[in-house]
Amino acid sequence: MRWACILFPQLALDAVLRRHPDPERPLVLLSGPPQRRLLQAVNPAARALGLRPGQTLAAAQALTRDFEQQLHDPALIESAETLLAAWGYGFSSQVSRHYPRALLLEVQSSLPLLGPWPRLERRLRQELQALGFRHRLALAPNPVAARMLTNVADGLVASLDDLPALLARLPVERAGLAPPASPGPGAHGYPPAGATAGIAKSRAGPALRPRVAAATRPAARPA
Repeated sequence: MRWACILFPQLALDAVLRRHPDPERPLVLLSGPPQRRLLQAVNPAARALGLRPGQTLAAAQALTRDFEQQLHDPALIESAETLLAAWGYGFSSQVSRHYPRALLLEVQSSLPLLGPWPRLERRLRQELQALGFRHRLALAPNPVAARMLTNVADGLVASLDDLPALLARLPVERAGLAPPASPGPGAHGYPPAGATAGIAKSRAGPALRPRVAAATRPAARPA
C-alpha cells in the first residue's frame, strides 16, 4: 500500500482567511483568557508588521493597532477538517483524520485511475490551493511514516528501504508523535536527535519506540 499524508500547518488561520473578504489585510488569531490574550497565528501581512505567534495582545498593540483580531474557533477547524475529509474521498476510498491538522489517503488503489503519482500530486496541490489551504505532502508505504515525513520536507516520496535514513534526519520533537505525559526531570520532552536514534537513548523511548518502529513496517495503522 502507499499512503499520502497531507499536513495543514496553518489550518486554523487558513479556515478563517479562505472565508475572509480581504485575506491580505493584517489579521491575527487569539487564544487564552480575556485578561491575557495571546497571538496564536498571524497572516503574512501581520507578520510584516512585526507580529509573531506567542506575543501577548498587549505587546502586539504596542507595535501597531493596524490589524484585525479574531478568536481561535475550534468549531471552524472542525468544519474545515470535515470539508477536507469529504474532498479526500474524491481521491481514495480510505481516508483518515487520525492525526491533528492532517489528512491520510491510501492512494495505491487510486493510481491506476488517477496516477501516476506525480500527476496525482499536482492535482491534489492545485485543488488544495484553490480551496485556500496551505499544505505539506509526503508519500510513504504506511500512514505512520507518511505523517512523519511531512515534517522532514515537503514532497518526499519514500520506499520502505528509504525510511530509516530519512527518519534519522528528523528530530524526535518534530516527528508528529505526542510527547510523553510526564517526562522525567531534565528530560524536556524529546531529545534533539533523529527519530530512530534519539528514541533509543531517551527516557521517552519505551513509549515512543513502538510508534517509530511502526513507521518502518510495510503496513502499519496510524499511531
